[in-house]
Amino acid sequence: MSVETSPIFFFIPGAWHSPDTFNAVRAVLAQRGHESTAVALPSVGSDKPFNVGLHADIAHVHHALRALAKMGRKIVLIMHSYGGMVGSGALEGLGYAQRQQNDLSGGVIMAVWMASFVTPKGKCLFDMLGNQWLPWMMFTDPDDGYCYSSQQEAIFYHDIPSEEQAAAIAQLRPHSKLAFLEPATYEPWRDMPCMYLFCDHDVAIPLSVQEQFAQTLGDPVTYHMSASHSPFLSQPEELAQRLELALEQGLAKLGSERSD
Repeated sequence: MSVETSPIFFFIPGAWHSPDTFNAVRAVLAQRGHESTAVALPSVGSDKPFNVGLHADIAHVHHALRALAKMGRKIVLIMHSYGGMVGSGALEGLGYAQRQQNDLSGGVIMAVWMASFVTPKGKCLFDMLGNQWLPWMMFTDPDDGYCYSSQQEAIFYHDIPSEEQAAAIAQLRPHSKLAFLEPATYEPWRDMPCMYLFCDHDVAIPLSVQEQFAQTLGDPVTYHMSASHSPFLSQPEELAQRLELALEQGLAKLGSERSD
């Protein structure tokens, strides 16, 4: 298989996080012979928080995914937390089967929501929170356009050592509040294979909420990890194995579609 058509794992981080948060799991994937990439979100650390939100993130990620699809790449898309809203919108028109119908090569063969929001079209993240900010989401008065995270040791990283917690927290950036108020634009689960990866000990998005999100996907492939909100830090080897299963499932579904 040529590099141009070989599968690639594409990571979208959650709110406040940078693509570097996936370095450990990407290193494991590389050791196992897989290529991967991770994208930075414009709404994280933006100097224009009142103007850069979810829709800017969607456009940015769509451009990056489309470039890989045009190269003929088979993409496994991994969306973490808020990244599920970004990836969902960015996926429009980029499913592998969708592109084949238009005589185009490449595309996303499996969309993976990892402890991630699954948001119906027209709803925003604030809606998904029941129109009430979580206690650890912080804002300034007067409003500076940002949302800040707090209690990160307990909310994001409770299953990694304290020195690793400190390193992870040091990488966090303020997030555009607008990103949480702009509506979702697309429901990719209607058009392509999906997987939900549950993090059973997540505090940010409890398992019961993740299970509700997964129901929205219809009949997704599902896997569980005994992990916090950040398995890419606490269990990178096990996460890499789960993502290999996502790749296998995506390739298998391609084969079944071709034989139908």
